[in-house]
Amino acid sequence: MIAPSPITATPSPLDPKFALAYNNRGNAYQAKGDHDRAIADFDKAIAALDPKDVAAGAAHFNRGNSYQAKGELDRAIADFDKAIAVDPKDVAFYYDRGNANRLKGDLDRAIADYDKAIALDPKYVAAYHNRGVAHKDNGDLDRAIADYDTLIALDPKDAGAYENRGRAYKAKGDLDRAIADYDKAIALDPKDASAYTLRGLVYQDKGEFDRAIADYDRAIVLDPKDASAYTLRGLAYQDKVEFDRAIADYDKAIALDPKDADPYVSRGLAYYLKGELDRTYDAGDFKGASADLLRSIEIDEDAYAMLYRFLAQSRAGEAAETERKANAGRLKTEEWPFAVTELYLGNRSPAATLAAAATPEQKCEAQFYLGQWHIVKGSRADAETALRAAVDTCPKSSTEFRAAVAELKRLKP
Repeated sequence: MIAPSPITATPSPLDPKFALAYNNRGNAYQAKGDHDRAIADFDKAIAALDPKDVAAGAAHFNRGNSYQAKGELDRAIADFDKAIAVDPKDVAFYYDRGNANRLKGDLDRAIADYDKAIALDPKYVAAYHNRGVAHKDNGDLDRAIADYDTLIALDPKDAGAYENRGRAYKAKGDLDRAIADYDKAIALDPKDASAYTLRGLVYQDKGEFDRAIADYDRAIVLDPKDASAYTLRGLAYQDKVEFDRAIADYDKAIALDPKDADPYVSRGLAYYLKGELDRTYDAGDFKGASADLLRSIEIDEDAYAMLYRFLAQSRAGEAAETERKANAGRLKTEEWPFAVTELYLGNRSPAATLAAAATPEQKCEAQFYLGQWHIVKGSRADAETALRAAVDTCPKSSTEFRAAVAELKRLKP
């Protein structure tokens, strides 16, 4: 956020409508995080000023930032509009309105505001940063990268610019360039835990799990309270089929942030895969998976967690039919993998489920879940056919690939 804008008008201190005092006290409340009192003071400053006065524009700008901090984005944007109407050449007004529009999800308007800020000040680095983020979120990765290129040209020691460009390269699938940018970010700021976490993610995508774990180790040393780093390291151990280490990391992530669904899902899948790989078919692993997946669904209604919850319940010998129908009714969208949910409910045929899969990733998942469905139904031959198709089409780093391989081993006489 831009620093609060001062008002330079100086009416008599005996005037009860002393706008400067109200504005400055509002700035002080804003700095303390007391945004309701700040807004009340900015209200008084605005009421005391001519609406066309530059000082009124500054007061609207300050109040807009307090509204933005409270999450009242429409009110913030309305105040930034008024500030811009008073002073259309103040770069900060466009920049902060762009931030409010970006937070609201109106990326095109945000980009237009950053464009205007940059036109007024071509060296305004914060606007390049945030416009790059907006372009990336808008799916325009090349424009995002171009913004970070400009940032780096303006300031070659800006570690954040390399970090953000690395994110864009990762999203493009250019993993080597992403790693090179994270290397540079780390060299510039070796105490930034997030750069190690981000580089670890790329190494994980490349299948270099030991390097990923080393990066997560370093991130945890730098920020031992970051639950996400433990979850990510757990996933890397899971990729190495080291389920006990993975589960220990998920335990730590849950202890740090018990309201985050991700480590519950991940731990549930670790238990599930552990059960798949255990030839003694220990129902205890599936019961652990079932419990974790239930907790994740209570926090966040995720369709994949619901599917694995049903499978884990079935493997653990738990009654699943009633909950399966209830979970399907809770889903807010009929996008993929809803077709699999309908298969499990008996409302869609296997052929129709496969036909609903549009992307290679969805087709891989369809084969895997179809194979699991055939196992639950007791159709061994059909299960083998579907699971072999999943092994042939799923990425080797995916949960579906690992589970399909494990299940095929189990199905052998």
